Amino acid sequence: MKRTQAGWLLAGLVTLGGATAQAAEMPERELGLLLGGGWADKDLVGGQNDEVNPLFGLRYGQRLGTATNFFGDLVVGPYDGNRAGVGDADVTTLRGGLEWLFSRQQRYNWFLSGGLGVMHVNTDTGPDFTHPMASLGVGQAWEVGANDAFRWEVRADQAFGNDTLPNSGLTNFQALLGYSWGIGAPLDSDGDGVANRLDQCPNTPPGAKVDAKGCPLDSDGDGVFDGLDRCPDTPAGVKVNAEGCPLDSDGDGVPDYLDKCPAEPAPGTADGCPPKVVAAEPAPAAEPAAPRKLTLEGVNFDNDSAKLRPESIAILNNAAATLKEWGEIKVEVAGHTDSVDSDAYNLRLSQRRAEAVRDYLVRQGLAAERLTAKGYGEASPVADNKTAEGRFKNRRVELIPQQ
Repeated sequence: MKRTQAGWLLAGLVTLGGATAQAAEMPERELGLLLGGGWADKDLVGGQNDEVNPLFGLRYGQRLGTATNFFGDLVVGPYDGNRAGVGDADVTTLRGGLEWLFSRQQRYNWFLSGGLGVMHVNTDTGPDFTHPMASLGVGQAWEVGANDAFRWEVRADQAFGNDTLPNSGLTNFQALLGYSWGIGAPLDSDGDGVANRLDQCPNTPPGAKVDAKGCPLDSDGDGVFDGLDRCPDTPAGVKVNAEGCPLDSDGDGVPDYLDKCPAEPAPGTADGCPPKVVAAEPAPAAEPAAPRKLTLEGVNFDNDSAKLRPESIAILNNAAATLKEWGEIKVEVAGHTDSVDSDAYNLRLSQRRAEAVRDYLVRQGLAAERLTAKGYGEASPVADNKTAEGRFKNRRVELIPQQ
């Protein structure tokens, strides 16, 4: 192959680059193998310069920036020749330099390579010699898997030296194929654990859980990604806030989709409506008759405590007024809990809460001898303890007239 022909080949390949696209992701650092063929001009091999000579090499690469790489390679190969005084020869080239990624595509990059090095020739019959050289090449690097690369390159190595030295102007052409293994972890720009090359959703927010393709998961379909969703089991169709939790317009702790009174704040109630004292109809008599039982809905306590919450006061005041209308009937203040924690613990907690209600009613003017307090723990549920709504109903205080 003539030098002019090789030059036209390099120039033609450069024009194939095309416009820049989404850039391929090459390894940060890489080690690779090279295989190919070499052609040397007649200064080395005489009339055998059109024959292809096998080549083998090793390569190291390291990224310096978005469009520049450093490389170093060592290529060796036996060259057949018939030049008098030279014969066959082993040619070794060692070079280092830079690659410029002049056209970056989605799966591959075009590059121009340039570098300096040395060319060593070991001949059969003539003297061995080593000359400095300059090298120019063009090629492509293609993505393979998560962090490897396939590449090809054609290049020309031009040796230099004093004209009085043998073979001082030797030109060597090489066509090389290579495979490189990435050193270290592949690039993962959004930190989701999926390499950039395999990530189909490259801008995942930090903390979001992703699938094998790097795309965020949204198990409950509310538009807030898993890992960022503080309420990951929101029912389908329910409106949520930025944290993925159901909206609560009146701020009473009951989400809008369960709140039967969405415009009235009613903290502590199951349906979001203000609590009412529910009393059975008194038996017809000349004197007011006590109902069978008076359930104090909305009388709540702090968690794991017998301290009454502020919203319970109005209900207890109404209950005190009702008890005064009952005359001298004695009443048991009965405390109940849900099934959370042990039986013994719930029994003690219900007793403390019953006593807290009794003490408050006494302070409202009821005779202490009329009221007794007793805790029943979790023994008498009125709803299913497996649901939050059922447990809420089971945490109750009742006023039971004593015959």
